[in-house]
Amino acid sequence: MITIPSSDTLLPHSYRMANGRMLYYFPSDSTDLVKIDLLSESGSAYQSKPLVAAATNRLYTVASNNMSASQIAEFLDYRGIIVDNNNNVTNCTTSFYTLSRHLADLLPVVDDLVHHPQFPEEDLDVYRQERRQKIAASQLKSSDMARRLFYEALFGQQHPLGQYSVPEDAERLDIDVIRQHYTLRHCPGDLTFVLAGRVDDALLADLDARFGHHAPSIDLSHVSFDATPILSPTRSDCAILGATQATLRIGRVLPIAWNEPDYATLMILVTLLGGYFGSRLMSNLREDKGYTYGIYARTQIYRGVIVFYITADVAAEALRPAEQEIMLELQRLVDQPVTQEELDLVRTVLAGDFLRSVDGIFERSARFVDMFATEVDERLTDNLRQALASVTPNDLQRLASYYLAPRLMTVCRAGAL
Repeated sequence: MITIPSSDTLLPHSYRMANGRMLYYFPSDSTDLVKIDLLSESGSAYQSKPLVAAATNRLYTVASNNMSASQIAEFLDYRGIIVDNNNNVTNCTTSFYTLSRHLADLLPVVDDLVHHPQFPEEDLDVYRQERRQKIAASQLKSSDMARRLFYEALFGQQHPLGQYSVPEDAERLDIDVIRQHYTLRHCPGDLTFVLAGRVDDALLADLDARFGHHAPSIDLSHVSFDATPILSPTRSDCAILGATQATLRIGRVLPIAWNEPDYATLMILVTLLGGYFGSRLMSNLREDKGYTYGIYARTQIYRGVIVFYITADVAAEALRPAEQEIMLELQRLVDQPVTQEELDLVRTVLAGDFLRSVDGIFERSARFVDMFATEVDERLTDNLRQALASVTPNDLQRLASYYLAPRLMTVCRAGAL
């Protein structure tokens, strides 16, 4: 079987900035690329109105007091520098990809954007229009609507994980609220830097000089969600006019923490169920029944809570049969231990997937950013290594009975019903 590396080989280097905050980096002399990630505790859980967190994270990199939006765009295009803005429920990340020879030009611009963002009204107008169109389009996609129904069913509309936006929210975006969110949540002293690629002492010193003199906020709130499972499973439907297919999403909140040894074993079980092309769900619903082109089972870690789900796009006439087959596969895991041959195959598959996720400096950096945002550390890797080495069919059957029994599942359907 493939073995995964020890956790200490996956840890980043660290550098303590003058303000006490840690800067993390994954150095490599074999590339001339550098990726700079700026992480802020400013996700949607902290916004005062819908879409404010995403709009703030996108627009602060558009223009500064010293450079207009067109000047910033020209500066980046001329040097081939890519800027990528991402946000989730707890964190926002801004990523700069550049050749190392452009760092001397880029860092003053990053400094200017962080310290003196302008938030042009005309760019907010463009953003409003783009987001309105995207949200409206998502309301016609069965997969998007099934996901919305699912998280609303699990957490409720008042919970950050259960909220979703409507087109009118884009029109209500206000530049003053965006500026306020930036001031409160994107403070330079609260940023976490993660670097990958050609990182040297000069780059570390430069970032420290520009950002290390800001004191961190002492009262910055820091959310963590309660891992409270729903008391009873629910069913939700959403018909979409004109839809030609439907999406099925089945799952639950898992009453388990990522650092419990059983969670690593549960990762093996979910992989067996629907985590690779030869999984049980794919073999049954795609290869045997022809109900779908793809069906997947996953666990998603959020800060303080883990969600298990199965999702598949199916033709309308296959919706009920597909649901029945999924429930049968879940029940089969409860009733029958897997064979040692199948278990050995899945252990190899999962170990191989893990190796691909850390196969390179930039992959390790991206993985670390995700783990940092969800407050996961390499104890999960240690637990997974132990589980892969020692898991038995009886272990999987025990976890299936406790966590994946059909009676525990919430079912959401959207599209052509």
